[in-house]
Parts: sequence; structure tokens; C-alpha cells
Amino acid sequence: MKLRALMLAVLIASLAIAVAACGGAGTGGSSAADRPFSQLEKEAKGTEVNLAMYGGDEAINACVDDFVIPELKEKHGIELRRTPLGDTADAVNKLLNEKQAGKDEGTIDLVWINGENFATGADADLWYGPWAERLPNAEFIDWESPSINRDFGQPVEGREAPWGKAQFVMIYDSEKVEDPPRTMEELRAWAEENPGRFAYPAPPDFTGNAFVEQAFYGVTGKVEPYQKPFDEGVFEEESPELYDFLDEIEPNL
Repeated sequence: MKLRALMLAVLIASLAIAVAACGGAGTGGSSAADRPFSQLEKEAKGTEVNLAMYGGDEAINACVDDFVIPELKEKHGIELRRTPLGDTADAVNKLLNEKQAGKDEGTIDLVWINGENFATGADADLWYGPWAERLPNAEFIDWESPSINRDFGQPVEGREAPWGKAQFVMIYDSEKVEDPPRTMEELRAWAEENPGRFAYPAPPDFTGNAFVEQAFYGVTGKVEPYQKPFDEGVFEEESPELYDFLDEIEPNL
């Protein structure tokens, strides 16, 4: 229920605080930062909110369509319009095009976004903020956690609110694999001993990207250096280990 309430709170205030698509963080309703949430809630009545989100997750889509949309309409007088996306990058590109065209306001109010696209938008100054820590349900979020306050190496700085948490896991058939590999080094050896028995989604598939990222952490034995803004020197120094690992398991995929 906290997740649903947080989603409602974000949507209630979205006209003022979610995405300043063309104006960047310094425009697009900056006066909202000085108004209490209760006032924003009243001002939001009778408005429409455009939510762009990946259309391939049936459970999340059902939550929005069957719960969030009617609740917003009935309790808060807000008309939510969900725009399904085949790729979240489509929304970011739309906002980038609108900003480059000199538009003062974008056509998207909220985006369900992943780290890579958040970083792209942050570099282009697309996102409004800070706002997330002012939400009524912000007390339930651990804002000190690096998994919350950083996204794809970018400081979030109050420009996005988490609404779910996922963990990357490896799936295996326990009837055929009694002792699965638990590290990247063990996976390298297992794939060599069992050619054709391991697979991962090819990037740019989201889960494929996640596997490569996890492999990067695993083979270098480091995480902290990659939680800072991109440093090409650090990447060039550390990435050969990742390339070697991927090249070595590739013939056995």
C-alpha cells in the first residue's frame, strides 16, 4: 500500500514537480518548491497528467489502469493519461526534441524511467527538482542508500522518486545443476565445462545490460569507483578485465 500511496502522491503533484521537460531544473514551475503539498494537491484538481511508461509490464500497467487512474479521478479530480512506451528512450528523445525546438513546456509530465535514460535526461537538464523528498510518503524511503540517491552513476538530487525495487538473479535448473556458480570466476569455469548451457540476454536488452554491469563489478572486485560521475581514465583502466571475461565465455554461450 505504501507503494500505491507514493505513486498517488507523485501524480497529485506532478504538474509542478515531476518533469520540467524543456525548461530544465531551474524552470517549469519552480515556485512549487515554496508551496506546501496540501496546496499543490488542491491546485491539481481538474488537471490532466501525462504519464509515459514502459508498456511491456502487464502487472504495473494493471496497477495504474485499475487502481491509480480511478483513484486519482475519484479522490483528487485528476485525469491521468498513461502513454505506453516500447522503449523509455522514446520519451527522453521526445523531450530532447521539444527542448531543442525551444518549447517552454514539454508534452510529458511524468516518466517511469530506468537509470540509463535518467542519466541521459540529467545530462540534458531535462528533469525538474529537487522534489521527491517533499512527498508525504518520503518518510518510508531510505534516501541515504546509494541505490536510491544515485541512478546509473548520476546523483538523483531529488529529481526522481523510487516506486519499486528489483534484484538481478540467475535462474538455474536445480535438477540438472546441483552446485551453481556463485561468482563470475566460477561462472567462467562452469561455462567452459558446460558449453552451450549458459545464456544471458544480449545488450541493449535491459537485463542484458544488468548482467554486463554485474560482471564488471564481479571481475574487477570493485563497486565504489563506479558510483561517481563517469571517469574515462578509471573505465579504461578497469574495463579490460570485463572484456576478457566476456570474450572468454562467448564461445561457450
